[in-house]
Amino acid sequence: MLRRRLDFLETPASFFYRDGEPVRVEEAGDLFRQGMLRVARATGRAERAWFREAVELLDQAN
Repeated sequence: MLRRRLDFLETPASFFYRDGEPVRVEEAGDLFRQGMLRVARATGRAERAWFREAVELLDQAN
């Protein structure tokens, strides 16, 4: 399950899309969208780091 979640998190995504593509923080038009995207980016980095660490530890245990 952890690997599936990590795969999902590593797929580009956004709260906002333009022409079918995720809008990045640098492309967001207003302060509030930029804020949401910055928080999501930081949270995503931390979550992916934890999942990588957890998968590695579980692989070592087996």
